[in-house]
Amino acid sequence: MKLIIGASGGVGQGLMKAWEGKDRIGTFFQHQPDERQQNWLPCNVLQPGWADDLLDAAGPELPDTLVLCTGILHGADNQPEKSITRFDRDWFTRSVAINTQPFGELAAAVTTRARRDQGITLAVISAKVGSISDNNLGGWYSYRASKAALNMLVRTTAIEWRHRLPKSTLLALHPGTTDSGLSAPFQKRLPEGQLHSPEYTGQTLANLIDQATPADSGSFLSWDGSLLPW
Repeated sequence: MKLIIGASGGVGQGLMKAWEGKDRIGTFFQHQPDERQQNWLPCNVLQPGWADDLLDAAGPELPDTLVLCTGILHGADNQPEKSITRFDRDWFTRSVAINTQPFGELAAAVTTRARRDQGITLAVISAKVGSISDNNLGGWYSYRASKAALNMLVRTTAIEWRHRLPKSTLLALHPGTTDSGLSAPFQKRLPEGQLHSPEYTGQTLANLIDQATPADSGSFLSWDGSLLPW
């Protein structure tokens, strides 16, 4: 079974579409995308214990594929910071709470429940701007930092999994720029051809996830399959 957390967002919707016809469950936060479907579960990643509660609700067996798609870049009163002088403690804390912390909680819950002989794939949507060595433009302080921290959690957990869950795979994925609410304020400045539909993004990421092996565990991959620098 495939579990897509944050499936009501652009990337999550694309993954749900790509895996249509397969055994899959999507989660939503406030608005269930389609009440006629039975494969939706409510989920709030800011709620303590959410990961264990969700895995309990998903069924007696641990899903073989889990994808965490939740993320935040801007809010009603906050835009990505162009200068460090715009740094705001509350916004930074919220960025980490949504972009970073849920992966640690989910990875801990999966690690506790998985058997050594299982082949689990756990993927999380990261972002190329979270790469420290690729940062040549600056700005976007809270988003960059929260995604860089996320990448470190993925890499460090993958090292533990090599010994504890050697048949399982951990991935950090850069989806490219997807036509969604997250990217909406920044789409006008994109070069032609760089904005992908949710369906296109979902299919490319689904292909990467389905083809990944334990040898790929701990990798930071772009939507096109290229390896990104940390």
